[in-house]
Amino acid sequence: MDNDVLQPSMIARLLEEISWEKAVKYRAGGRGMENVLTAEVLMGLDLLPRDQFFGQVIRSGSGAAATRALLADQAESAVMSLLPGDMSVNAAGAAGRKFIVQPDAIITTPDVFTFVEAKRIRTSSFQPEQLAREYVAVMSNAGERIPLLFLLGVEPPVSVQGLGKLSILEAIRTHLPAVLLRAGDIGIDEAELLGRIDDVLCWISWDGLAATVAFQLAAFSCGDSSTDAAIGRIGQQVMSAIEWHS
Repeated sequence: MDNDVLQPSMIARLLEEISWEKAVKYRAGGRGMENVLTAEVLMGLDLLPRDQFFGQVIRSGSGAAATRALLADQAESAVMSLLPGDMSVNAAGAAGRKFIVQPDAIITTPDVFTFVEAKRIRTSSFQPEQLAREYVAVMSNAGERIPLLFLLGVEPPVSVQGLGKLSILEAIRTHLPAVLLRAGDIGIDEAELLGRIDDVLCWISWDGLAATVAFQLAAFSCGDSSTDAAIGRIGQQVMSAIEWHS
């Protein structure tokens, strides 16, 4: 295969991210850091049988029921990109090209464009405009696909710096006008954006993800003991990563 079309692995993406940060933060193996946890969990979900594990994790989440169901149904074709780099809040607008967000991962299927925002298990909060920026970004960058903003390791109400605990709707609504002013025209007005939040936002806690993987492992058997053992090891690594970072 031509090296020009090969995509970097999740480990390569994580190493690239570490190279831009203070490496001293990773001396304990990156324990408690969302980038490391997200890499460990998504790698496992990428390798496990998709419908039984990744698909079931998506089905076990909350919010955006119709789009989540479609993403789960298309789990086998999902392409996962960890730490894909800068994304413009307004993909088409000149005014918004330098106004960026940084997804923790992007997951695409034939019909769904998923922006993944992961939070560490230990105490963390959203920056004041973060959810509004990410919501506008996923709406702007989804193209012909259905947009989905997937909050990994999050359950509402969410902590927002300087504002305490808010519903997801309130966290977005509070800062949406300022974000749209900076982003420029994305082809969807503020009223429509507010009306579509429930169809676009979904979430699952780390405990919920681990419980889903554990349940699916207990139920899984393909009839070959060696393959079952391999699936068990990968699934256990996902659960162990969540426990270790707790």
